[in-house]
Amino acid sequence: MPAVCQRVRCSARLRANGRTCPKAMELPPNPSTSRGRGKSQGHGSNPTHNQPPKAARPKIIIHWTRAQDLNCTDTLMTYLTTNPSDTCTLFYEGKKTASSSTEERPSGRDKGDIHQILSKLIFEKDSEYSVLYAEDLKKFDVSVGNHCTA
Repeated sequence: MPAVCQRVRCSARLRANGRTCPKAMELPPNPSTSRGRGKSQGHGSNPTHNQPPKAARPKIIIHWTRAQDLNCTDTLMTYLTTNPSDTCTLFYEGKKTASSSTEERPSGRDKGDIHQILSKLIFEKDSEYSVLYAEDLKKFDVSVGNHCTA
């Protein structure tokens, strides 16, 4: 006997609901921000609900290899060659603490602190990036970290 392909049958009402209901992994278009407070609009303690939406910031692209941006890389290299304890902290691969031949202490507790110091040194007085650096410090810290590991 040949195999019979069974078809799932749906009523017209279920097909109509399937078009309006979100799929399993989609969020509803306007999720409620209040929990258990009924249908009150804007009377809760959620301060972001009453504020206008933030304007989207333009995407910041930090260039390290363009000819006009090589001074950023030069500043980074100069700092790393003159501060061996920070260099050891940033690039040490061992599991135990790094022992430096000099008695200098690193500028920061960990790599993140040193990345902050380096980004401030490189970008705070830079003619192209200084305004953008003042707006988003964390972005530049991450960029320095990525450039060190690249």
